[in-house]
Amino acid sequence: MKISILTSSRKENNMSNYFKADLFKIYKEHRLFLSLGILLTLSILSAFLLRGNEGYTSSVIQLLSQFITLFFIVPANLYFGEDFSNRTINNIIIKQPNRNQVFIYKALSTIFLNIVYVLIAYISSLLVGTLLSETVDFHLALTILTNQIPLFLCITFLCILLFVTLKRIPQAYLVYILICLLFDNIFHLISTNLFHLDLPSEFFLFQSLQNAESISILTFTLSIVFLILYFFLSYFVFKHKELK
Repeated sequence: MKISILTSSRKENNMSNYFKADLFKIYKEHRLFLSLGILLTLSILSAFLLRGNEGYTSSVIQLLSQFITLFFIVPANLYFGEDFSNRTINNIIIKQPNRNQVFIYKALSTIFLNIVYVLIAYISSLLVGTLLSETVDFHLALTILTNQIPLFLCITFLCILLFVTLKRIPQAYLVYILICLLFDNIFHLISTNLFHLDLPSEFFLFQSLQNAESISILTFTLSIVFLILYFFLSYFVFKHKELK
């Protein structure tokens, strides 16, 4: 009984140490703060660009949704990419051989930071809109955000999957950015011109993210299915990835 308590206590201490080390790394490198500053600037600029528009709340969130997922690269790289690239993951695995706990900690931390990015973007743009005497519907904003959560989670684990699978960080950056910017359009062109399929917009993840005032059952189901798929693929690759 004592041994099990001691083991549990050591695991908690290890996770606490990892958290402190990550906070120090974030503070030292300033990369996270730089990306947050850029996002905040873009959010405020979006509010000024869309002032006077009818349906300001949905319009500004739709605009932000077009590029907000690009910032998901930073947390994924922080918690997954750099640890494998700099081989600091070896030190973590030595101290905490249970890769399951390490993966869960890193995944939850990545999700948390991504949600922080989204909240900062939405809240800042809505507050600036309020200062500009726009009609801001915070209830609608909350509804849209709630509808977007499964989509954001799905995209988060897609990003994690790329960083744990691809050997080089620039490769993960490039592939993820191309997916965010071009995948829906390319898939639509292929399905329409090559297979002559007129797929509804609910099939396209990033388009659905931009039009999330209401979310269809199809979009919700697809996002959950791919969320589970990306999660287990990321977990499998992380668990069996050879450390050098």
